[in-house]
Amino acid sequence: MVFGEQHIDKNDKPNYQTSGGPSYVYTHERKEAQKKAPEKRAAIDINAPKANSLEWEKTGLKLGDPAGENDFFCPWRLVTGYTDMFVGKANGELARPLFELGALHENRVWDLYYIHRPDAPHKDPLLFVPTYQFEHLLDTVNNKLGIYLNIPGGANNKKFRHAFGLGDTPRPRFLGRSTSEEVFHDLTEDYPPIHSDDNLAKATDLGREFFIEYLQSIMAIHNKKKGKASKSRKRLKVHREWGHSTKRVQRYLGLRQSNGIANTAQVTASGAQTVDLGRPMDIKPEDSVRFVAIDIEAYEHNHDLITEVGVAVLDTDKLVGVGPGEAGKNWFPLIDAHHFRVDEARWAVNRDHVHGCPDWFNFGDSEFVPRDMIPSMLEKIINQAEAKPGETAIGGRRPVVLVFHESAADIKYLDVLGYSIYRATNVLEIADTRHMDSFNRRTNNPNALEKILGRLGVHCQNLHNAGNDAVYTLQAMIALAIERRLYSLASRVGEETSSHIPFEEFRSGEGWESGGEDSDGGEPVPPVPDFAGSAYQGNW
Repeated sequence: MVFGEQHIDKNDKPNYQTSGGPSYVYTHERKEAQKKAPEKRAAIDINAPKANSLEWEKTGLKLGDPAGENDFFCPWRLVTGYTDMFVGKANGELARPLFELGALHENRVWDLYYIHRPDAPHKDPLLFVPTYQFEHLLDTVNNKLGIYLNIPGGANNKKFRHAFGLGDTPRPRFLGRSTSEEVFHDLTEDYPPIHSDDNLAKATDLGREFFIEYLQSIMAIHNKKKGKASKSRKRLKVHREWGHSTKRVQRYLGLRQSNGIANTAQVTASGAQTVDLGRPMDIKPEDSVRFVAIDIEAYEHNHDLITEVGVAVLDTDKLVGVGPGEAGKNWFPLIDAHHFRVDEARWAVNRDHVHGCPDWFNFGDSEFVPRDMIPSMLEKIINQAEAKPGETAIGGRRPVVLVFHESAADIKYLDVLGYSIYRATNVLEIADTRHMDSFNRRTNNPNALEKILGRLGVHCQNLHNAGNDAVYTLQAMIALAIERRLYSLASRVGEETSSHIPFEEFRSGEGWESGGEDSDGGEPVPPVPDFAGSAYQGNW
């Protein structure tokens, strides 16, 4: 016996009830009737659609609307992989053709819902369907083939019947109604960005743990059908999100205007939008954010030994009335910088793999700080910057965009120090200069910070000092945002551009276009934990 083919004793009358759709009652009498005359098998419930019914009642939801609190869902990968994972060999071979994508849409529709992956919001979200729709599929297959398939019991049962929303965790959001294989592909080609309400930082600890545990169990399911096309779609989405992130940075800097706002941008005589780097921007920086760049230096012979923390802050309110200049260099002096050296590790200087220079901070005085004080100092800079009257605020705090060069590494180092960016509810999102540079150059091969600065014509010295690197990361972000903005505007009016884009890497379908001037980058993407990291021992 395998999980999906339940043995029912003569005294057993299991009753499976789902919310948010028709209820299905499986009884011993029903199984006996199926054996005798499967071709005349009755509908499960008087309120349920007839077998092979085409339509379900309309959900009443729009794209991106959250599902109801008491609705039960089944992961789509369990639908398509059901016969391989939960059905025996004989019945599996018999039923497998009915679980192919085309067959799943024969006289049948599916209401598709999605949840973004917390570890990687730029990747394809997880797809779900209401459990009652999957149960009706099983009922139809059983009716057609004269077999008895059902949702397995035990621990696997919860994977097929899951209600989201515990402890203010995200609920699946409506993607659309799939009526055919072609419609399915269209719907799943491009998902909405992660919604600000789906920030896991807002959830309770218990709810977050439960949510993560369930999604980990779904991600652990091996999908044998993933192939080249799936990888290509993922690559496209990653590239497109890099472009969207760059556009949002441009909005925060006042280089680009959000769609739907009355246009105040500089225009040419022909009406085309332009950017004059020699004069102040006409667009007010969006949301009055504070960019906070962080760089961490660890001892090369023990990466748990943090030696330096660099923090650079750019308050975008200071940009008003100041023209950026070439590569944004007029904005560089507006950056405030901090260089914290861990007092207990002052002896640890990198010399073998990189040339550390902790004594050469270019932008002020270094501070020796006990390691256990660093988390509170970071909280003061990031979490506790109070908004002034009239300023955009999140819980009374200034909105923050964190900036890194290779964010994953520095976030893990922050975890080692005992500071979690995910507890800072005023953090809108993360900008990563490696991704911005890769998008500008149309390549998956990342550049080191020094090489990016050199390409942009930004002078730098004494790198591998955490304070210097934090400042240079912010400078690179500004220059990259301006470089891309100038290229985008010049491309719109057909001018020649100097940015080098290798022809072999500029291929349609690779996601290197992010919607042009018709797209403003969308909503911010809140940071979510990397469950493979030290803070969350997951297995994604």
